[in-house]
Amino acid sequence: MKVDYDSEGHSLLFEFGAFGKDDHVEEMETGECLVWVLDGHANSIQLLDADKGLGPLDEAAERFELDTDALRAAAQAALAAPDREIMVEVGAKRLLGEEAKAA
Repeated sequence: MKVDYDSEGHSLLFEFGAFGKDDHVEEMETGECLVWVLDGHANSIQLLDADKGLGPLDEAAERFELDTDALRAAAQAALAAPDREIMVEVGAKRLLGEEAKAA
């Protein structure tokens, strides 16, 4: 995923794929988080007022079955290096202990 924090606009933009002409936008309940949706999947997310907190990402992650921990980690990286595109590659969660034995 690509993420960029715009320090002037105080917004984070997460991009998971290319924008398409068939995208539509869904606003999360708080109004601070917008999700561009293509074929039922989140294609990108914009978090407004990101400097005030990352909480609104949780609703988007839950609604679109995204990895909340990965979104928050990417957001922290972008906030630490504002006005630059950050690329984050997220792999599957590793199984530990009893979970690994059961799998």
